[in-house]
Amino acid sequence: MLGKNLKLIRESKKIGVNELARLSGVSAGYISALERDEKKNPSLTTLGKLADALEINIEDIMKSEPITKDDLDNWDKQSKQIKEEEFLFETGEFKTPEAAMKFILKQPTIMGFGGFDIDKLTNEEIIEFANELLSQLKLLGLKYRK
Repeated sequence: MLGKNLKLIRESKKIGVNELARLSGVSAGYISALERDEKKNPSLTTLGKLADALEINIEDIMKSEPITKDDLDNWDKQSKQIKEEEFLFETGEFKTPEAAMKFILKQPTIMGFGGFDIDKLTNEEIIEFANELLSQLKLLGLKYRK
């Protein structure tokens, strides 16, 4: 099942064996052998490298039941969220209301003390609010950095 899962995930992400080898540092020949079930016991390190390169969890490769389309869609969604968060750290600014809302909701004290209803804000206001909040957090970081 490991080989089938690995191949299905790799192909769903439109990544070739050579590209996966480049991204993971695992040889293309070894990846091919895993996918053909010629190799059956990769090390945890190797599985970790492959999972990281495919942006999934090791458990997903090791599933004993077949991977479904829902699994693949879920991984794509998680991958997009990770890329969105990486972009935030690079630019220091939210671009989508979804990312902004997630950030705001991860700050429960803001919601508790703010006295406002996030459901009544427009998408633009949510993005603006999250960016302002992020700016304030940066300023606090500068003030208390030692």
